[in-house]
Amino acid sequence: MTRSVLLLVLASLALHGIARADNTKLAAARRAVEDVRYDDARGLLVEALEAGTNRPDELREIYQLSAATAMVLGQRDLAEQYYRRVLELDPDARLPADASPKLRQPFVAAQAFMAAHRRLGARAARRGHGIEVTVVADPLGMVAAVTAIVDGEPLPAVAVTGAPVVLRPHGRVERVVLLDEHGNTLRVIAAPGDGPASGPVSGADPAERPAAPDPPFLRRWTTWAIPAAVFTGTGVAFLVGAERAKGRLDDILASSGTHFFDEAEQERKRWKDDALIADIAFAAAGAFTVTAIVMAVTRPPSGTQASQTMVTPMIGADHLGFALVSKF
Repeated sequence: MTRSVLLLVLASLALHGIARADNTKLAAARRAVEDVRYDDARGLLVEALEAGTNRPDELREIYQLSAATAMVLGQRDLAEQYYRRVLELDPDARLPADASPKLRQPFVAAQAFMAAHRRLGARAARRGHGIEVTVVADPLGMVAAVTAIVDGEPLPAVAVTGAPVVLRPHGRVERVVLLDEHGNTLRVIAAPGDGPASGPVSGADPAERPAAPDPPFLRRWTTWAIPAAVFTGTGVAFLVGAERAKGRLDDILASSGTHFFDEAEQERKRWKDDALIADIAFAAAGAFTVTAIVMAVTRPPSGTQASQTMVTPMIGADHLGFALVSKF
């Protein structure tokens, strides 16, 4: 296990590059991992994160090393949390092909979580003499403040509280920067142009683009509505058959002297079988109907207004289901 983690860490360093020379805490944490001193590495990684001077590539490395360290120390849930942050910063991040299966488990879980949420994104646009910065999506709540580099110097950071942030630069704006709670750089956005609504969307969800792609087959509400209708029709047909069989059985019992026992037993069996099939069909129809409704409610938006409703899987030792979550 330790050998596999060390291989992962060394491969991570090769993928993300060596941190700048003055990032002493990260360099010390890397050495601790290489020396298999994971308790020391954990503290050094926290110190490196709290230093607040990390670029996005260094921040990804801190979280990736933290995930591997947490897994070695038996903290799987914490490792998954760190991997979510890696994927928030770099949605295309991958583990090396020879990574340990124990490391893949929290990474794959983190991928599944992030796939169900929108990617980190922000938009910067000119608004008169200011720059309006809107955080389009931040599923992990990592963006704490926004600043801009003006004539080579950063403006005072402005906290993000949910509403668009307006910066008032005096000079040439070079870029807009998203910061985490420690002041680390999460994302850099090119300075917006002079148009009334110019400015790129960094890491935006496809819903922010003019034309949204067709949803996958299983995400279309019609995929589930059609079988719901079929099962409903089947249930109705067998329910009618059951009612008719029940009526014939009642007639046979009312005039039992003119009928044989086998006739009554045959109608009783037909009544029970048809009623059972009807119940099963209606249950299936209900499940498909609920799924169709959920898919219709959570379908990706076609305009610029992003949907705030999502379906989250809920898996436990004694249950399996889905939760419908909405943000207002």
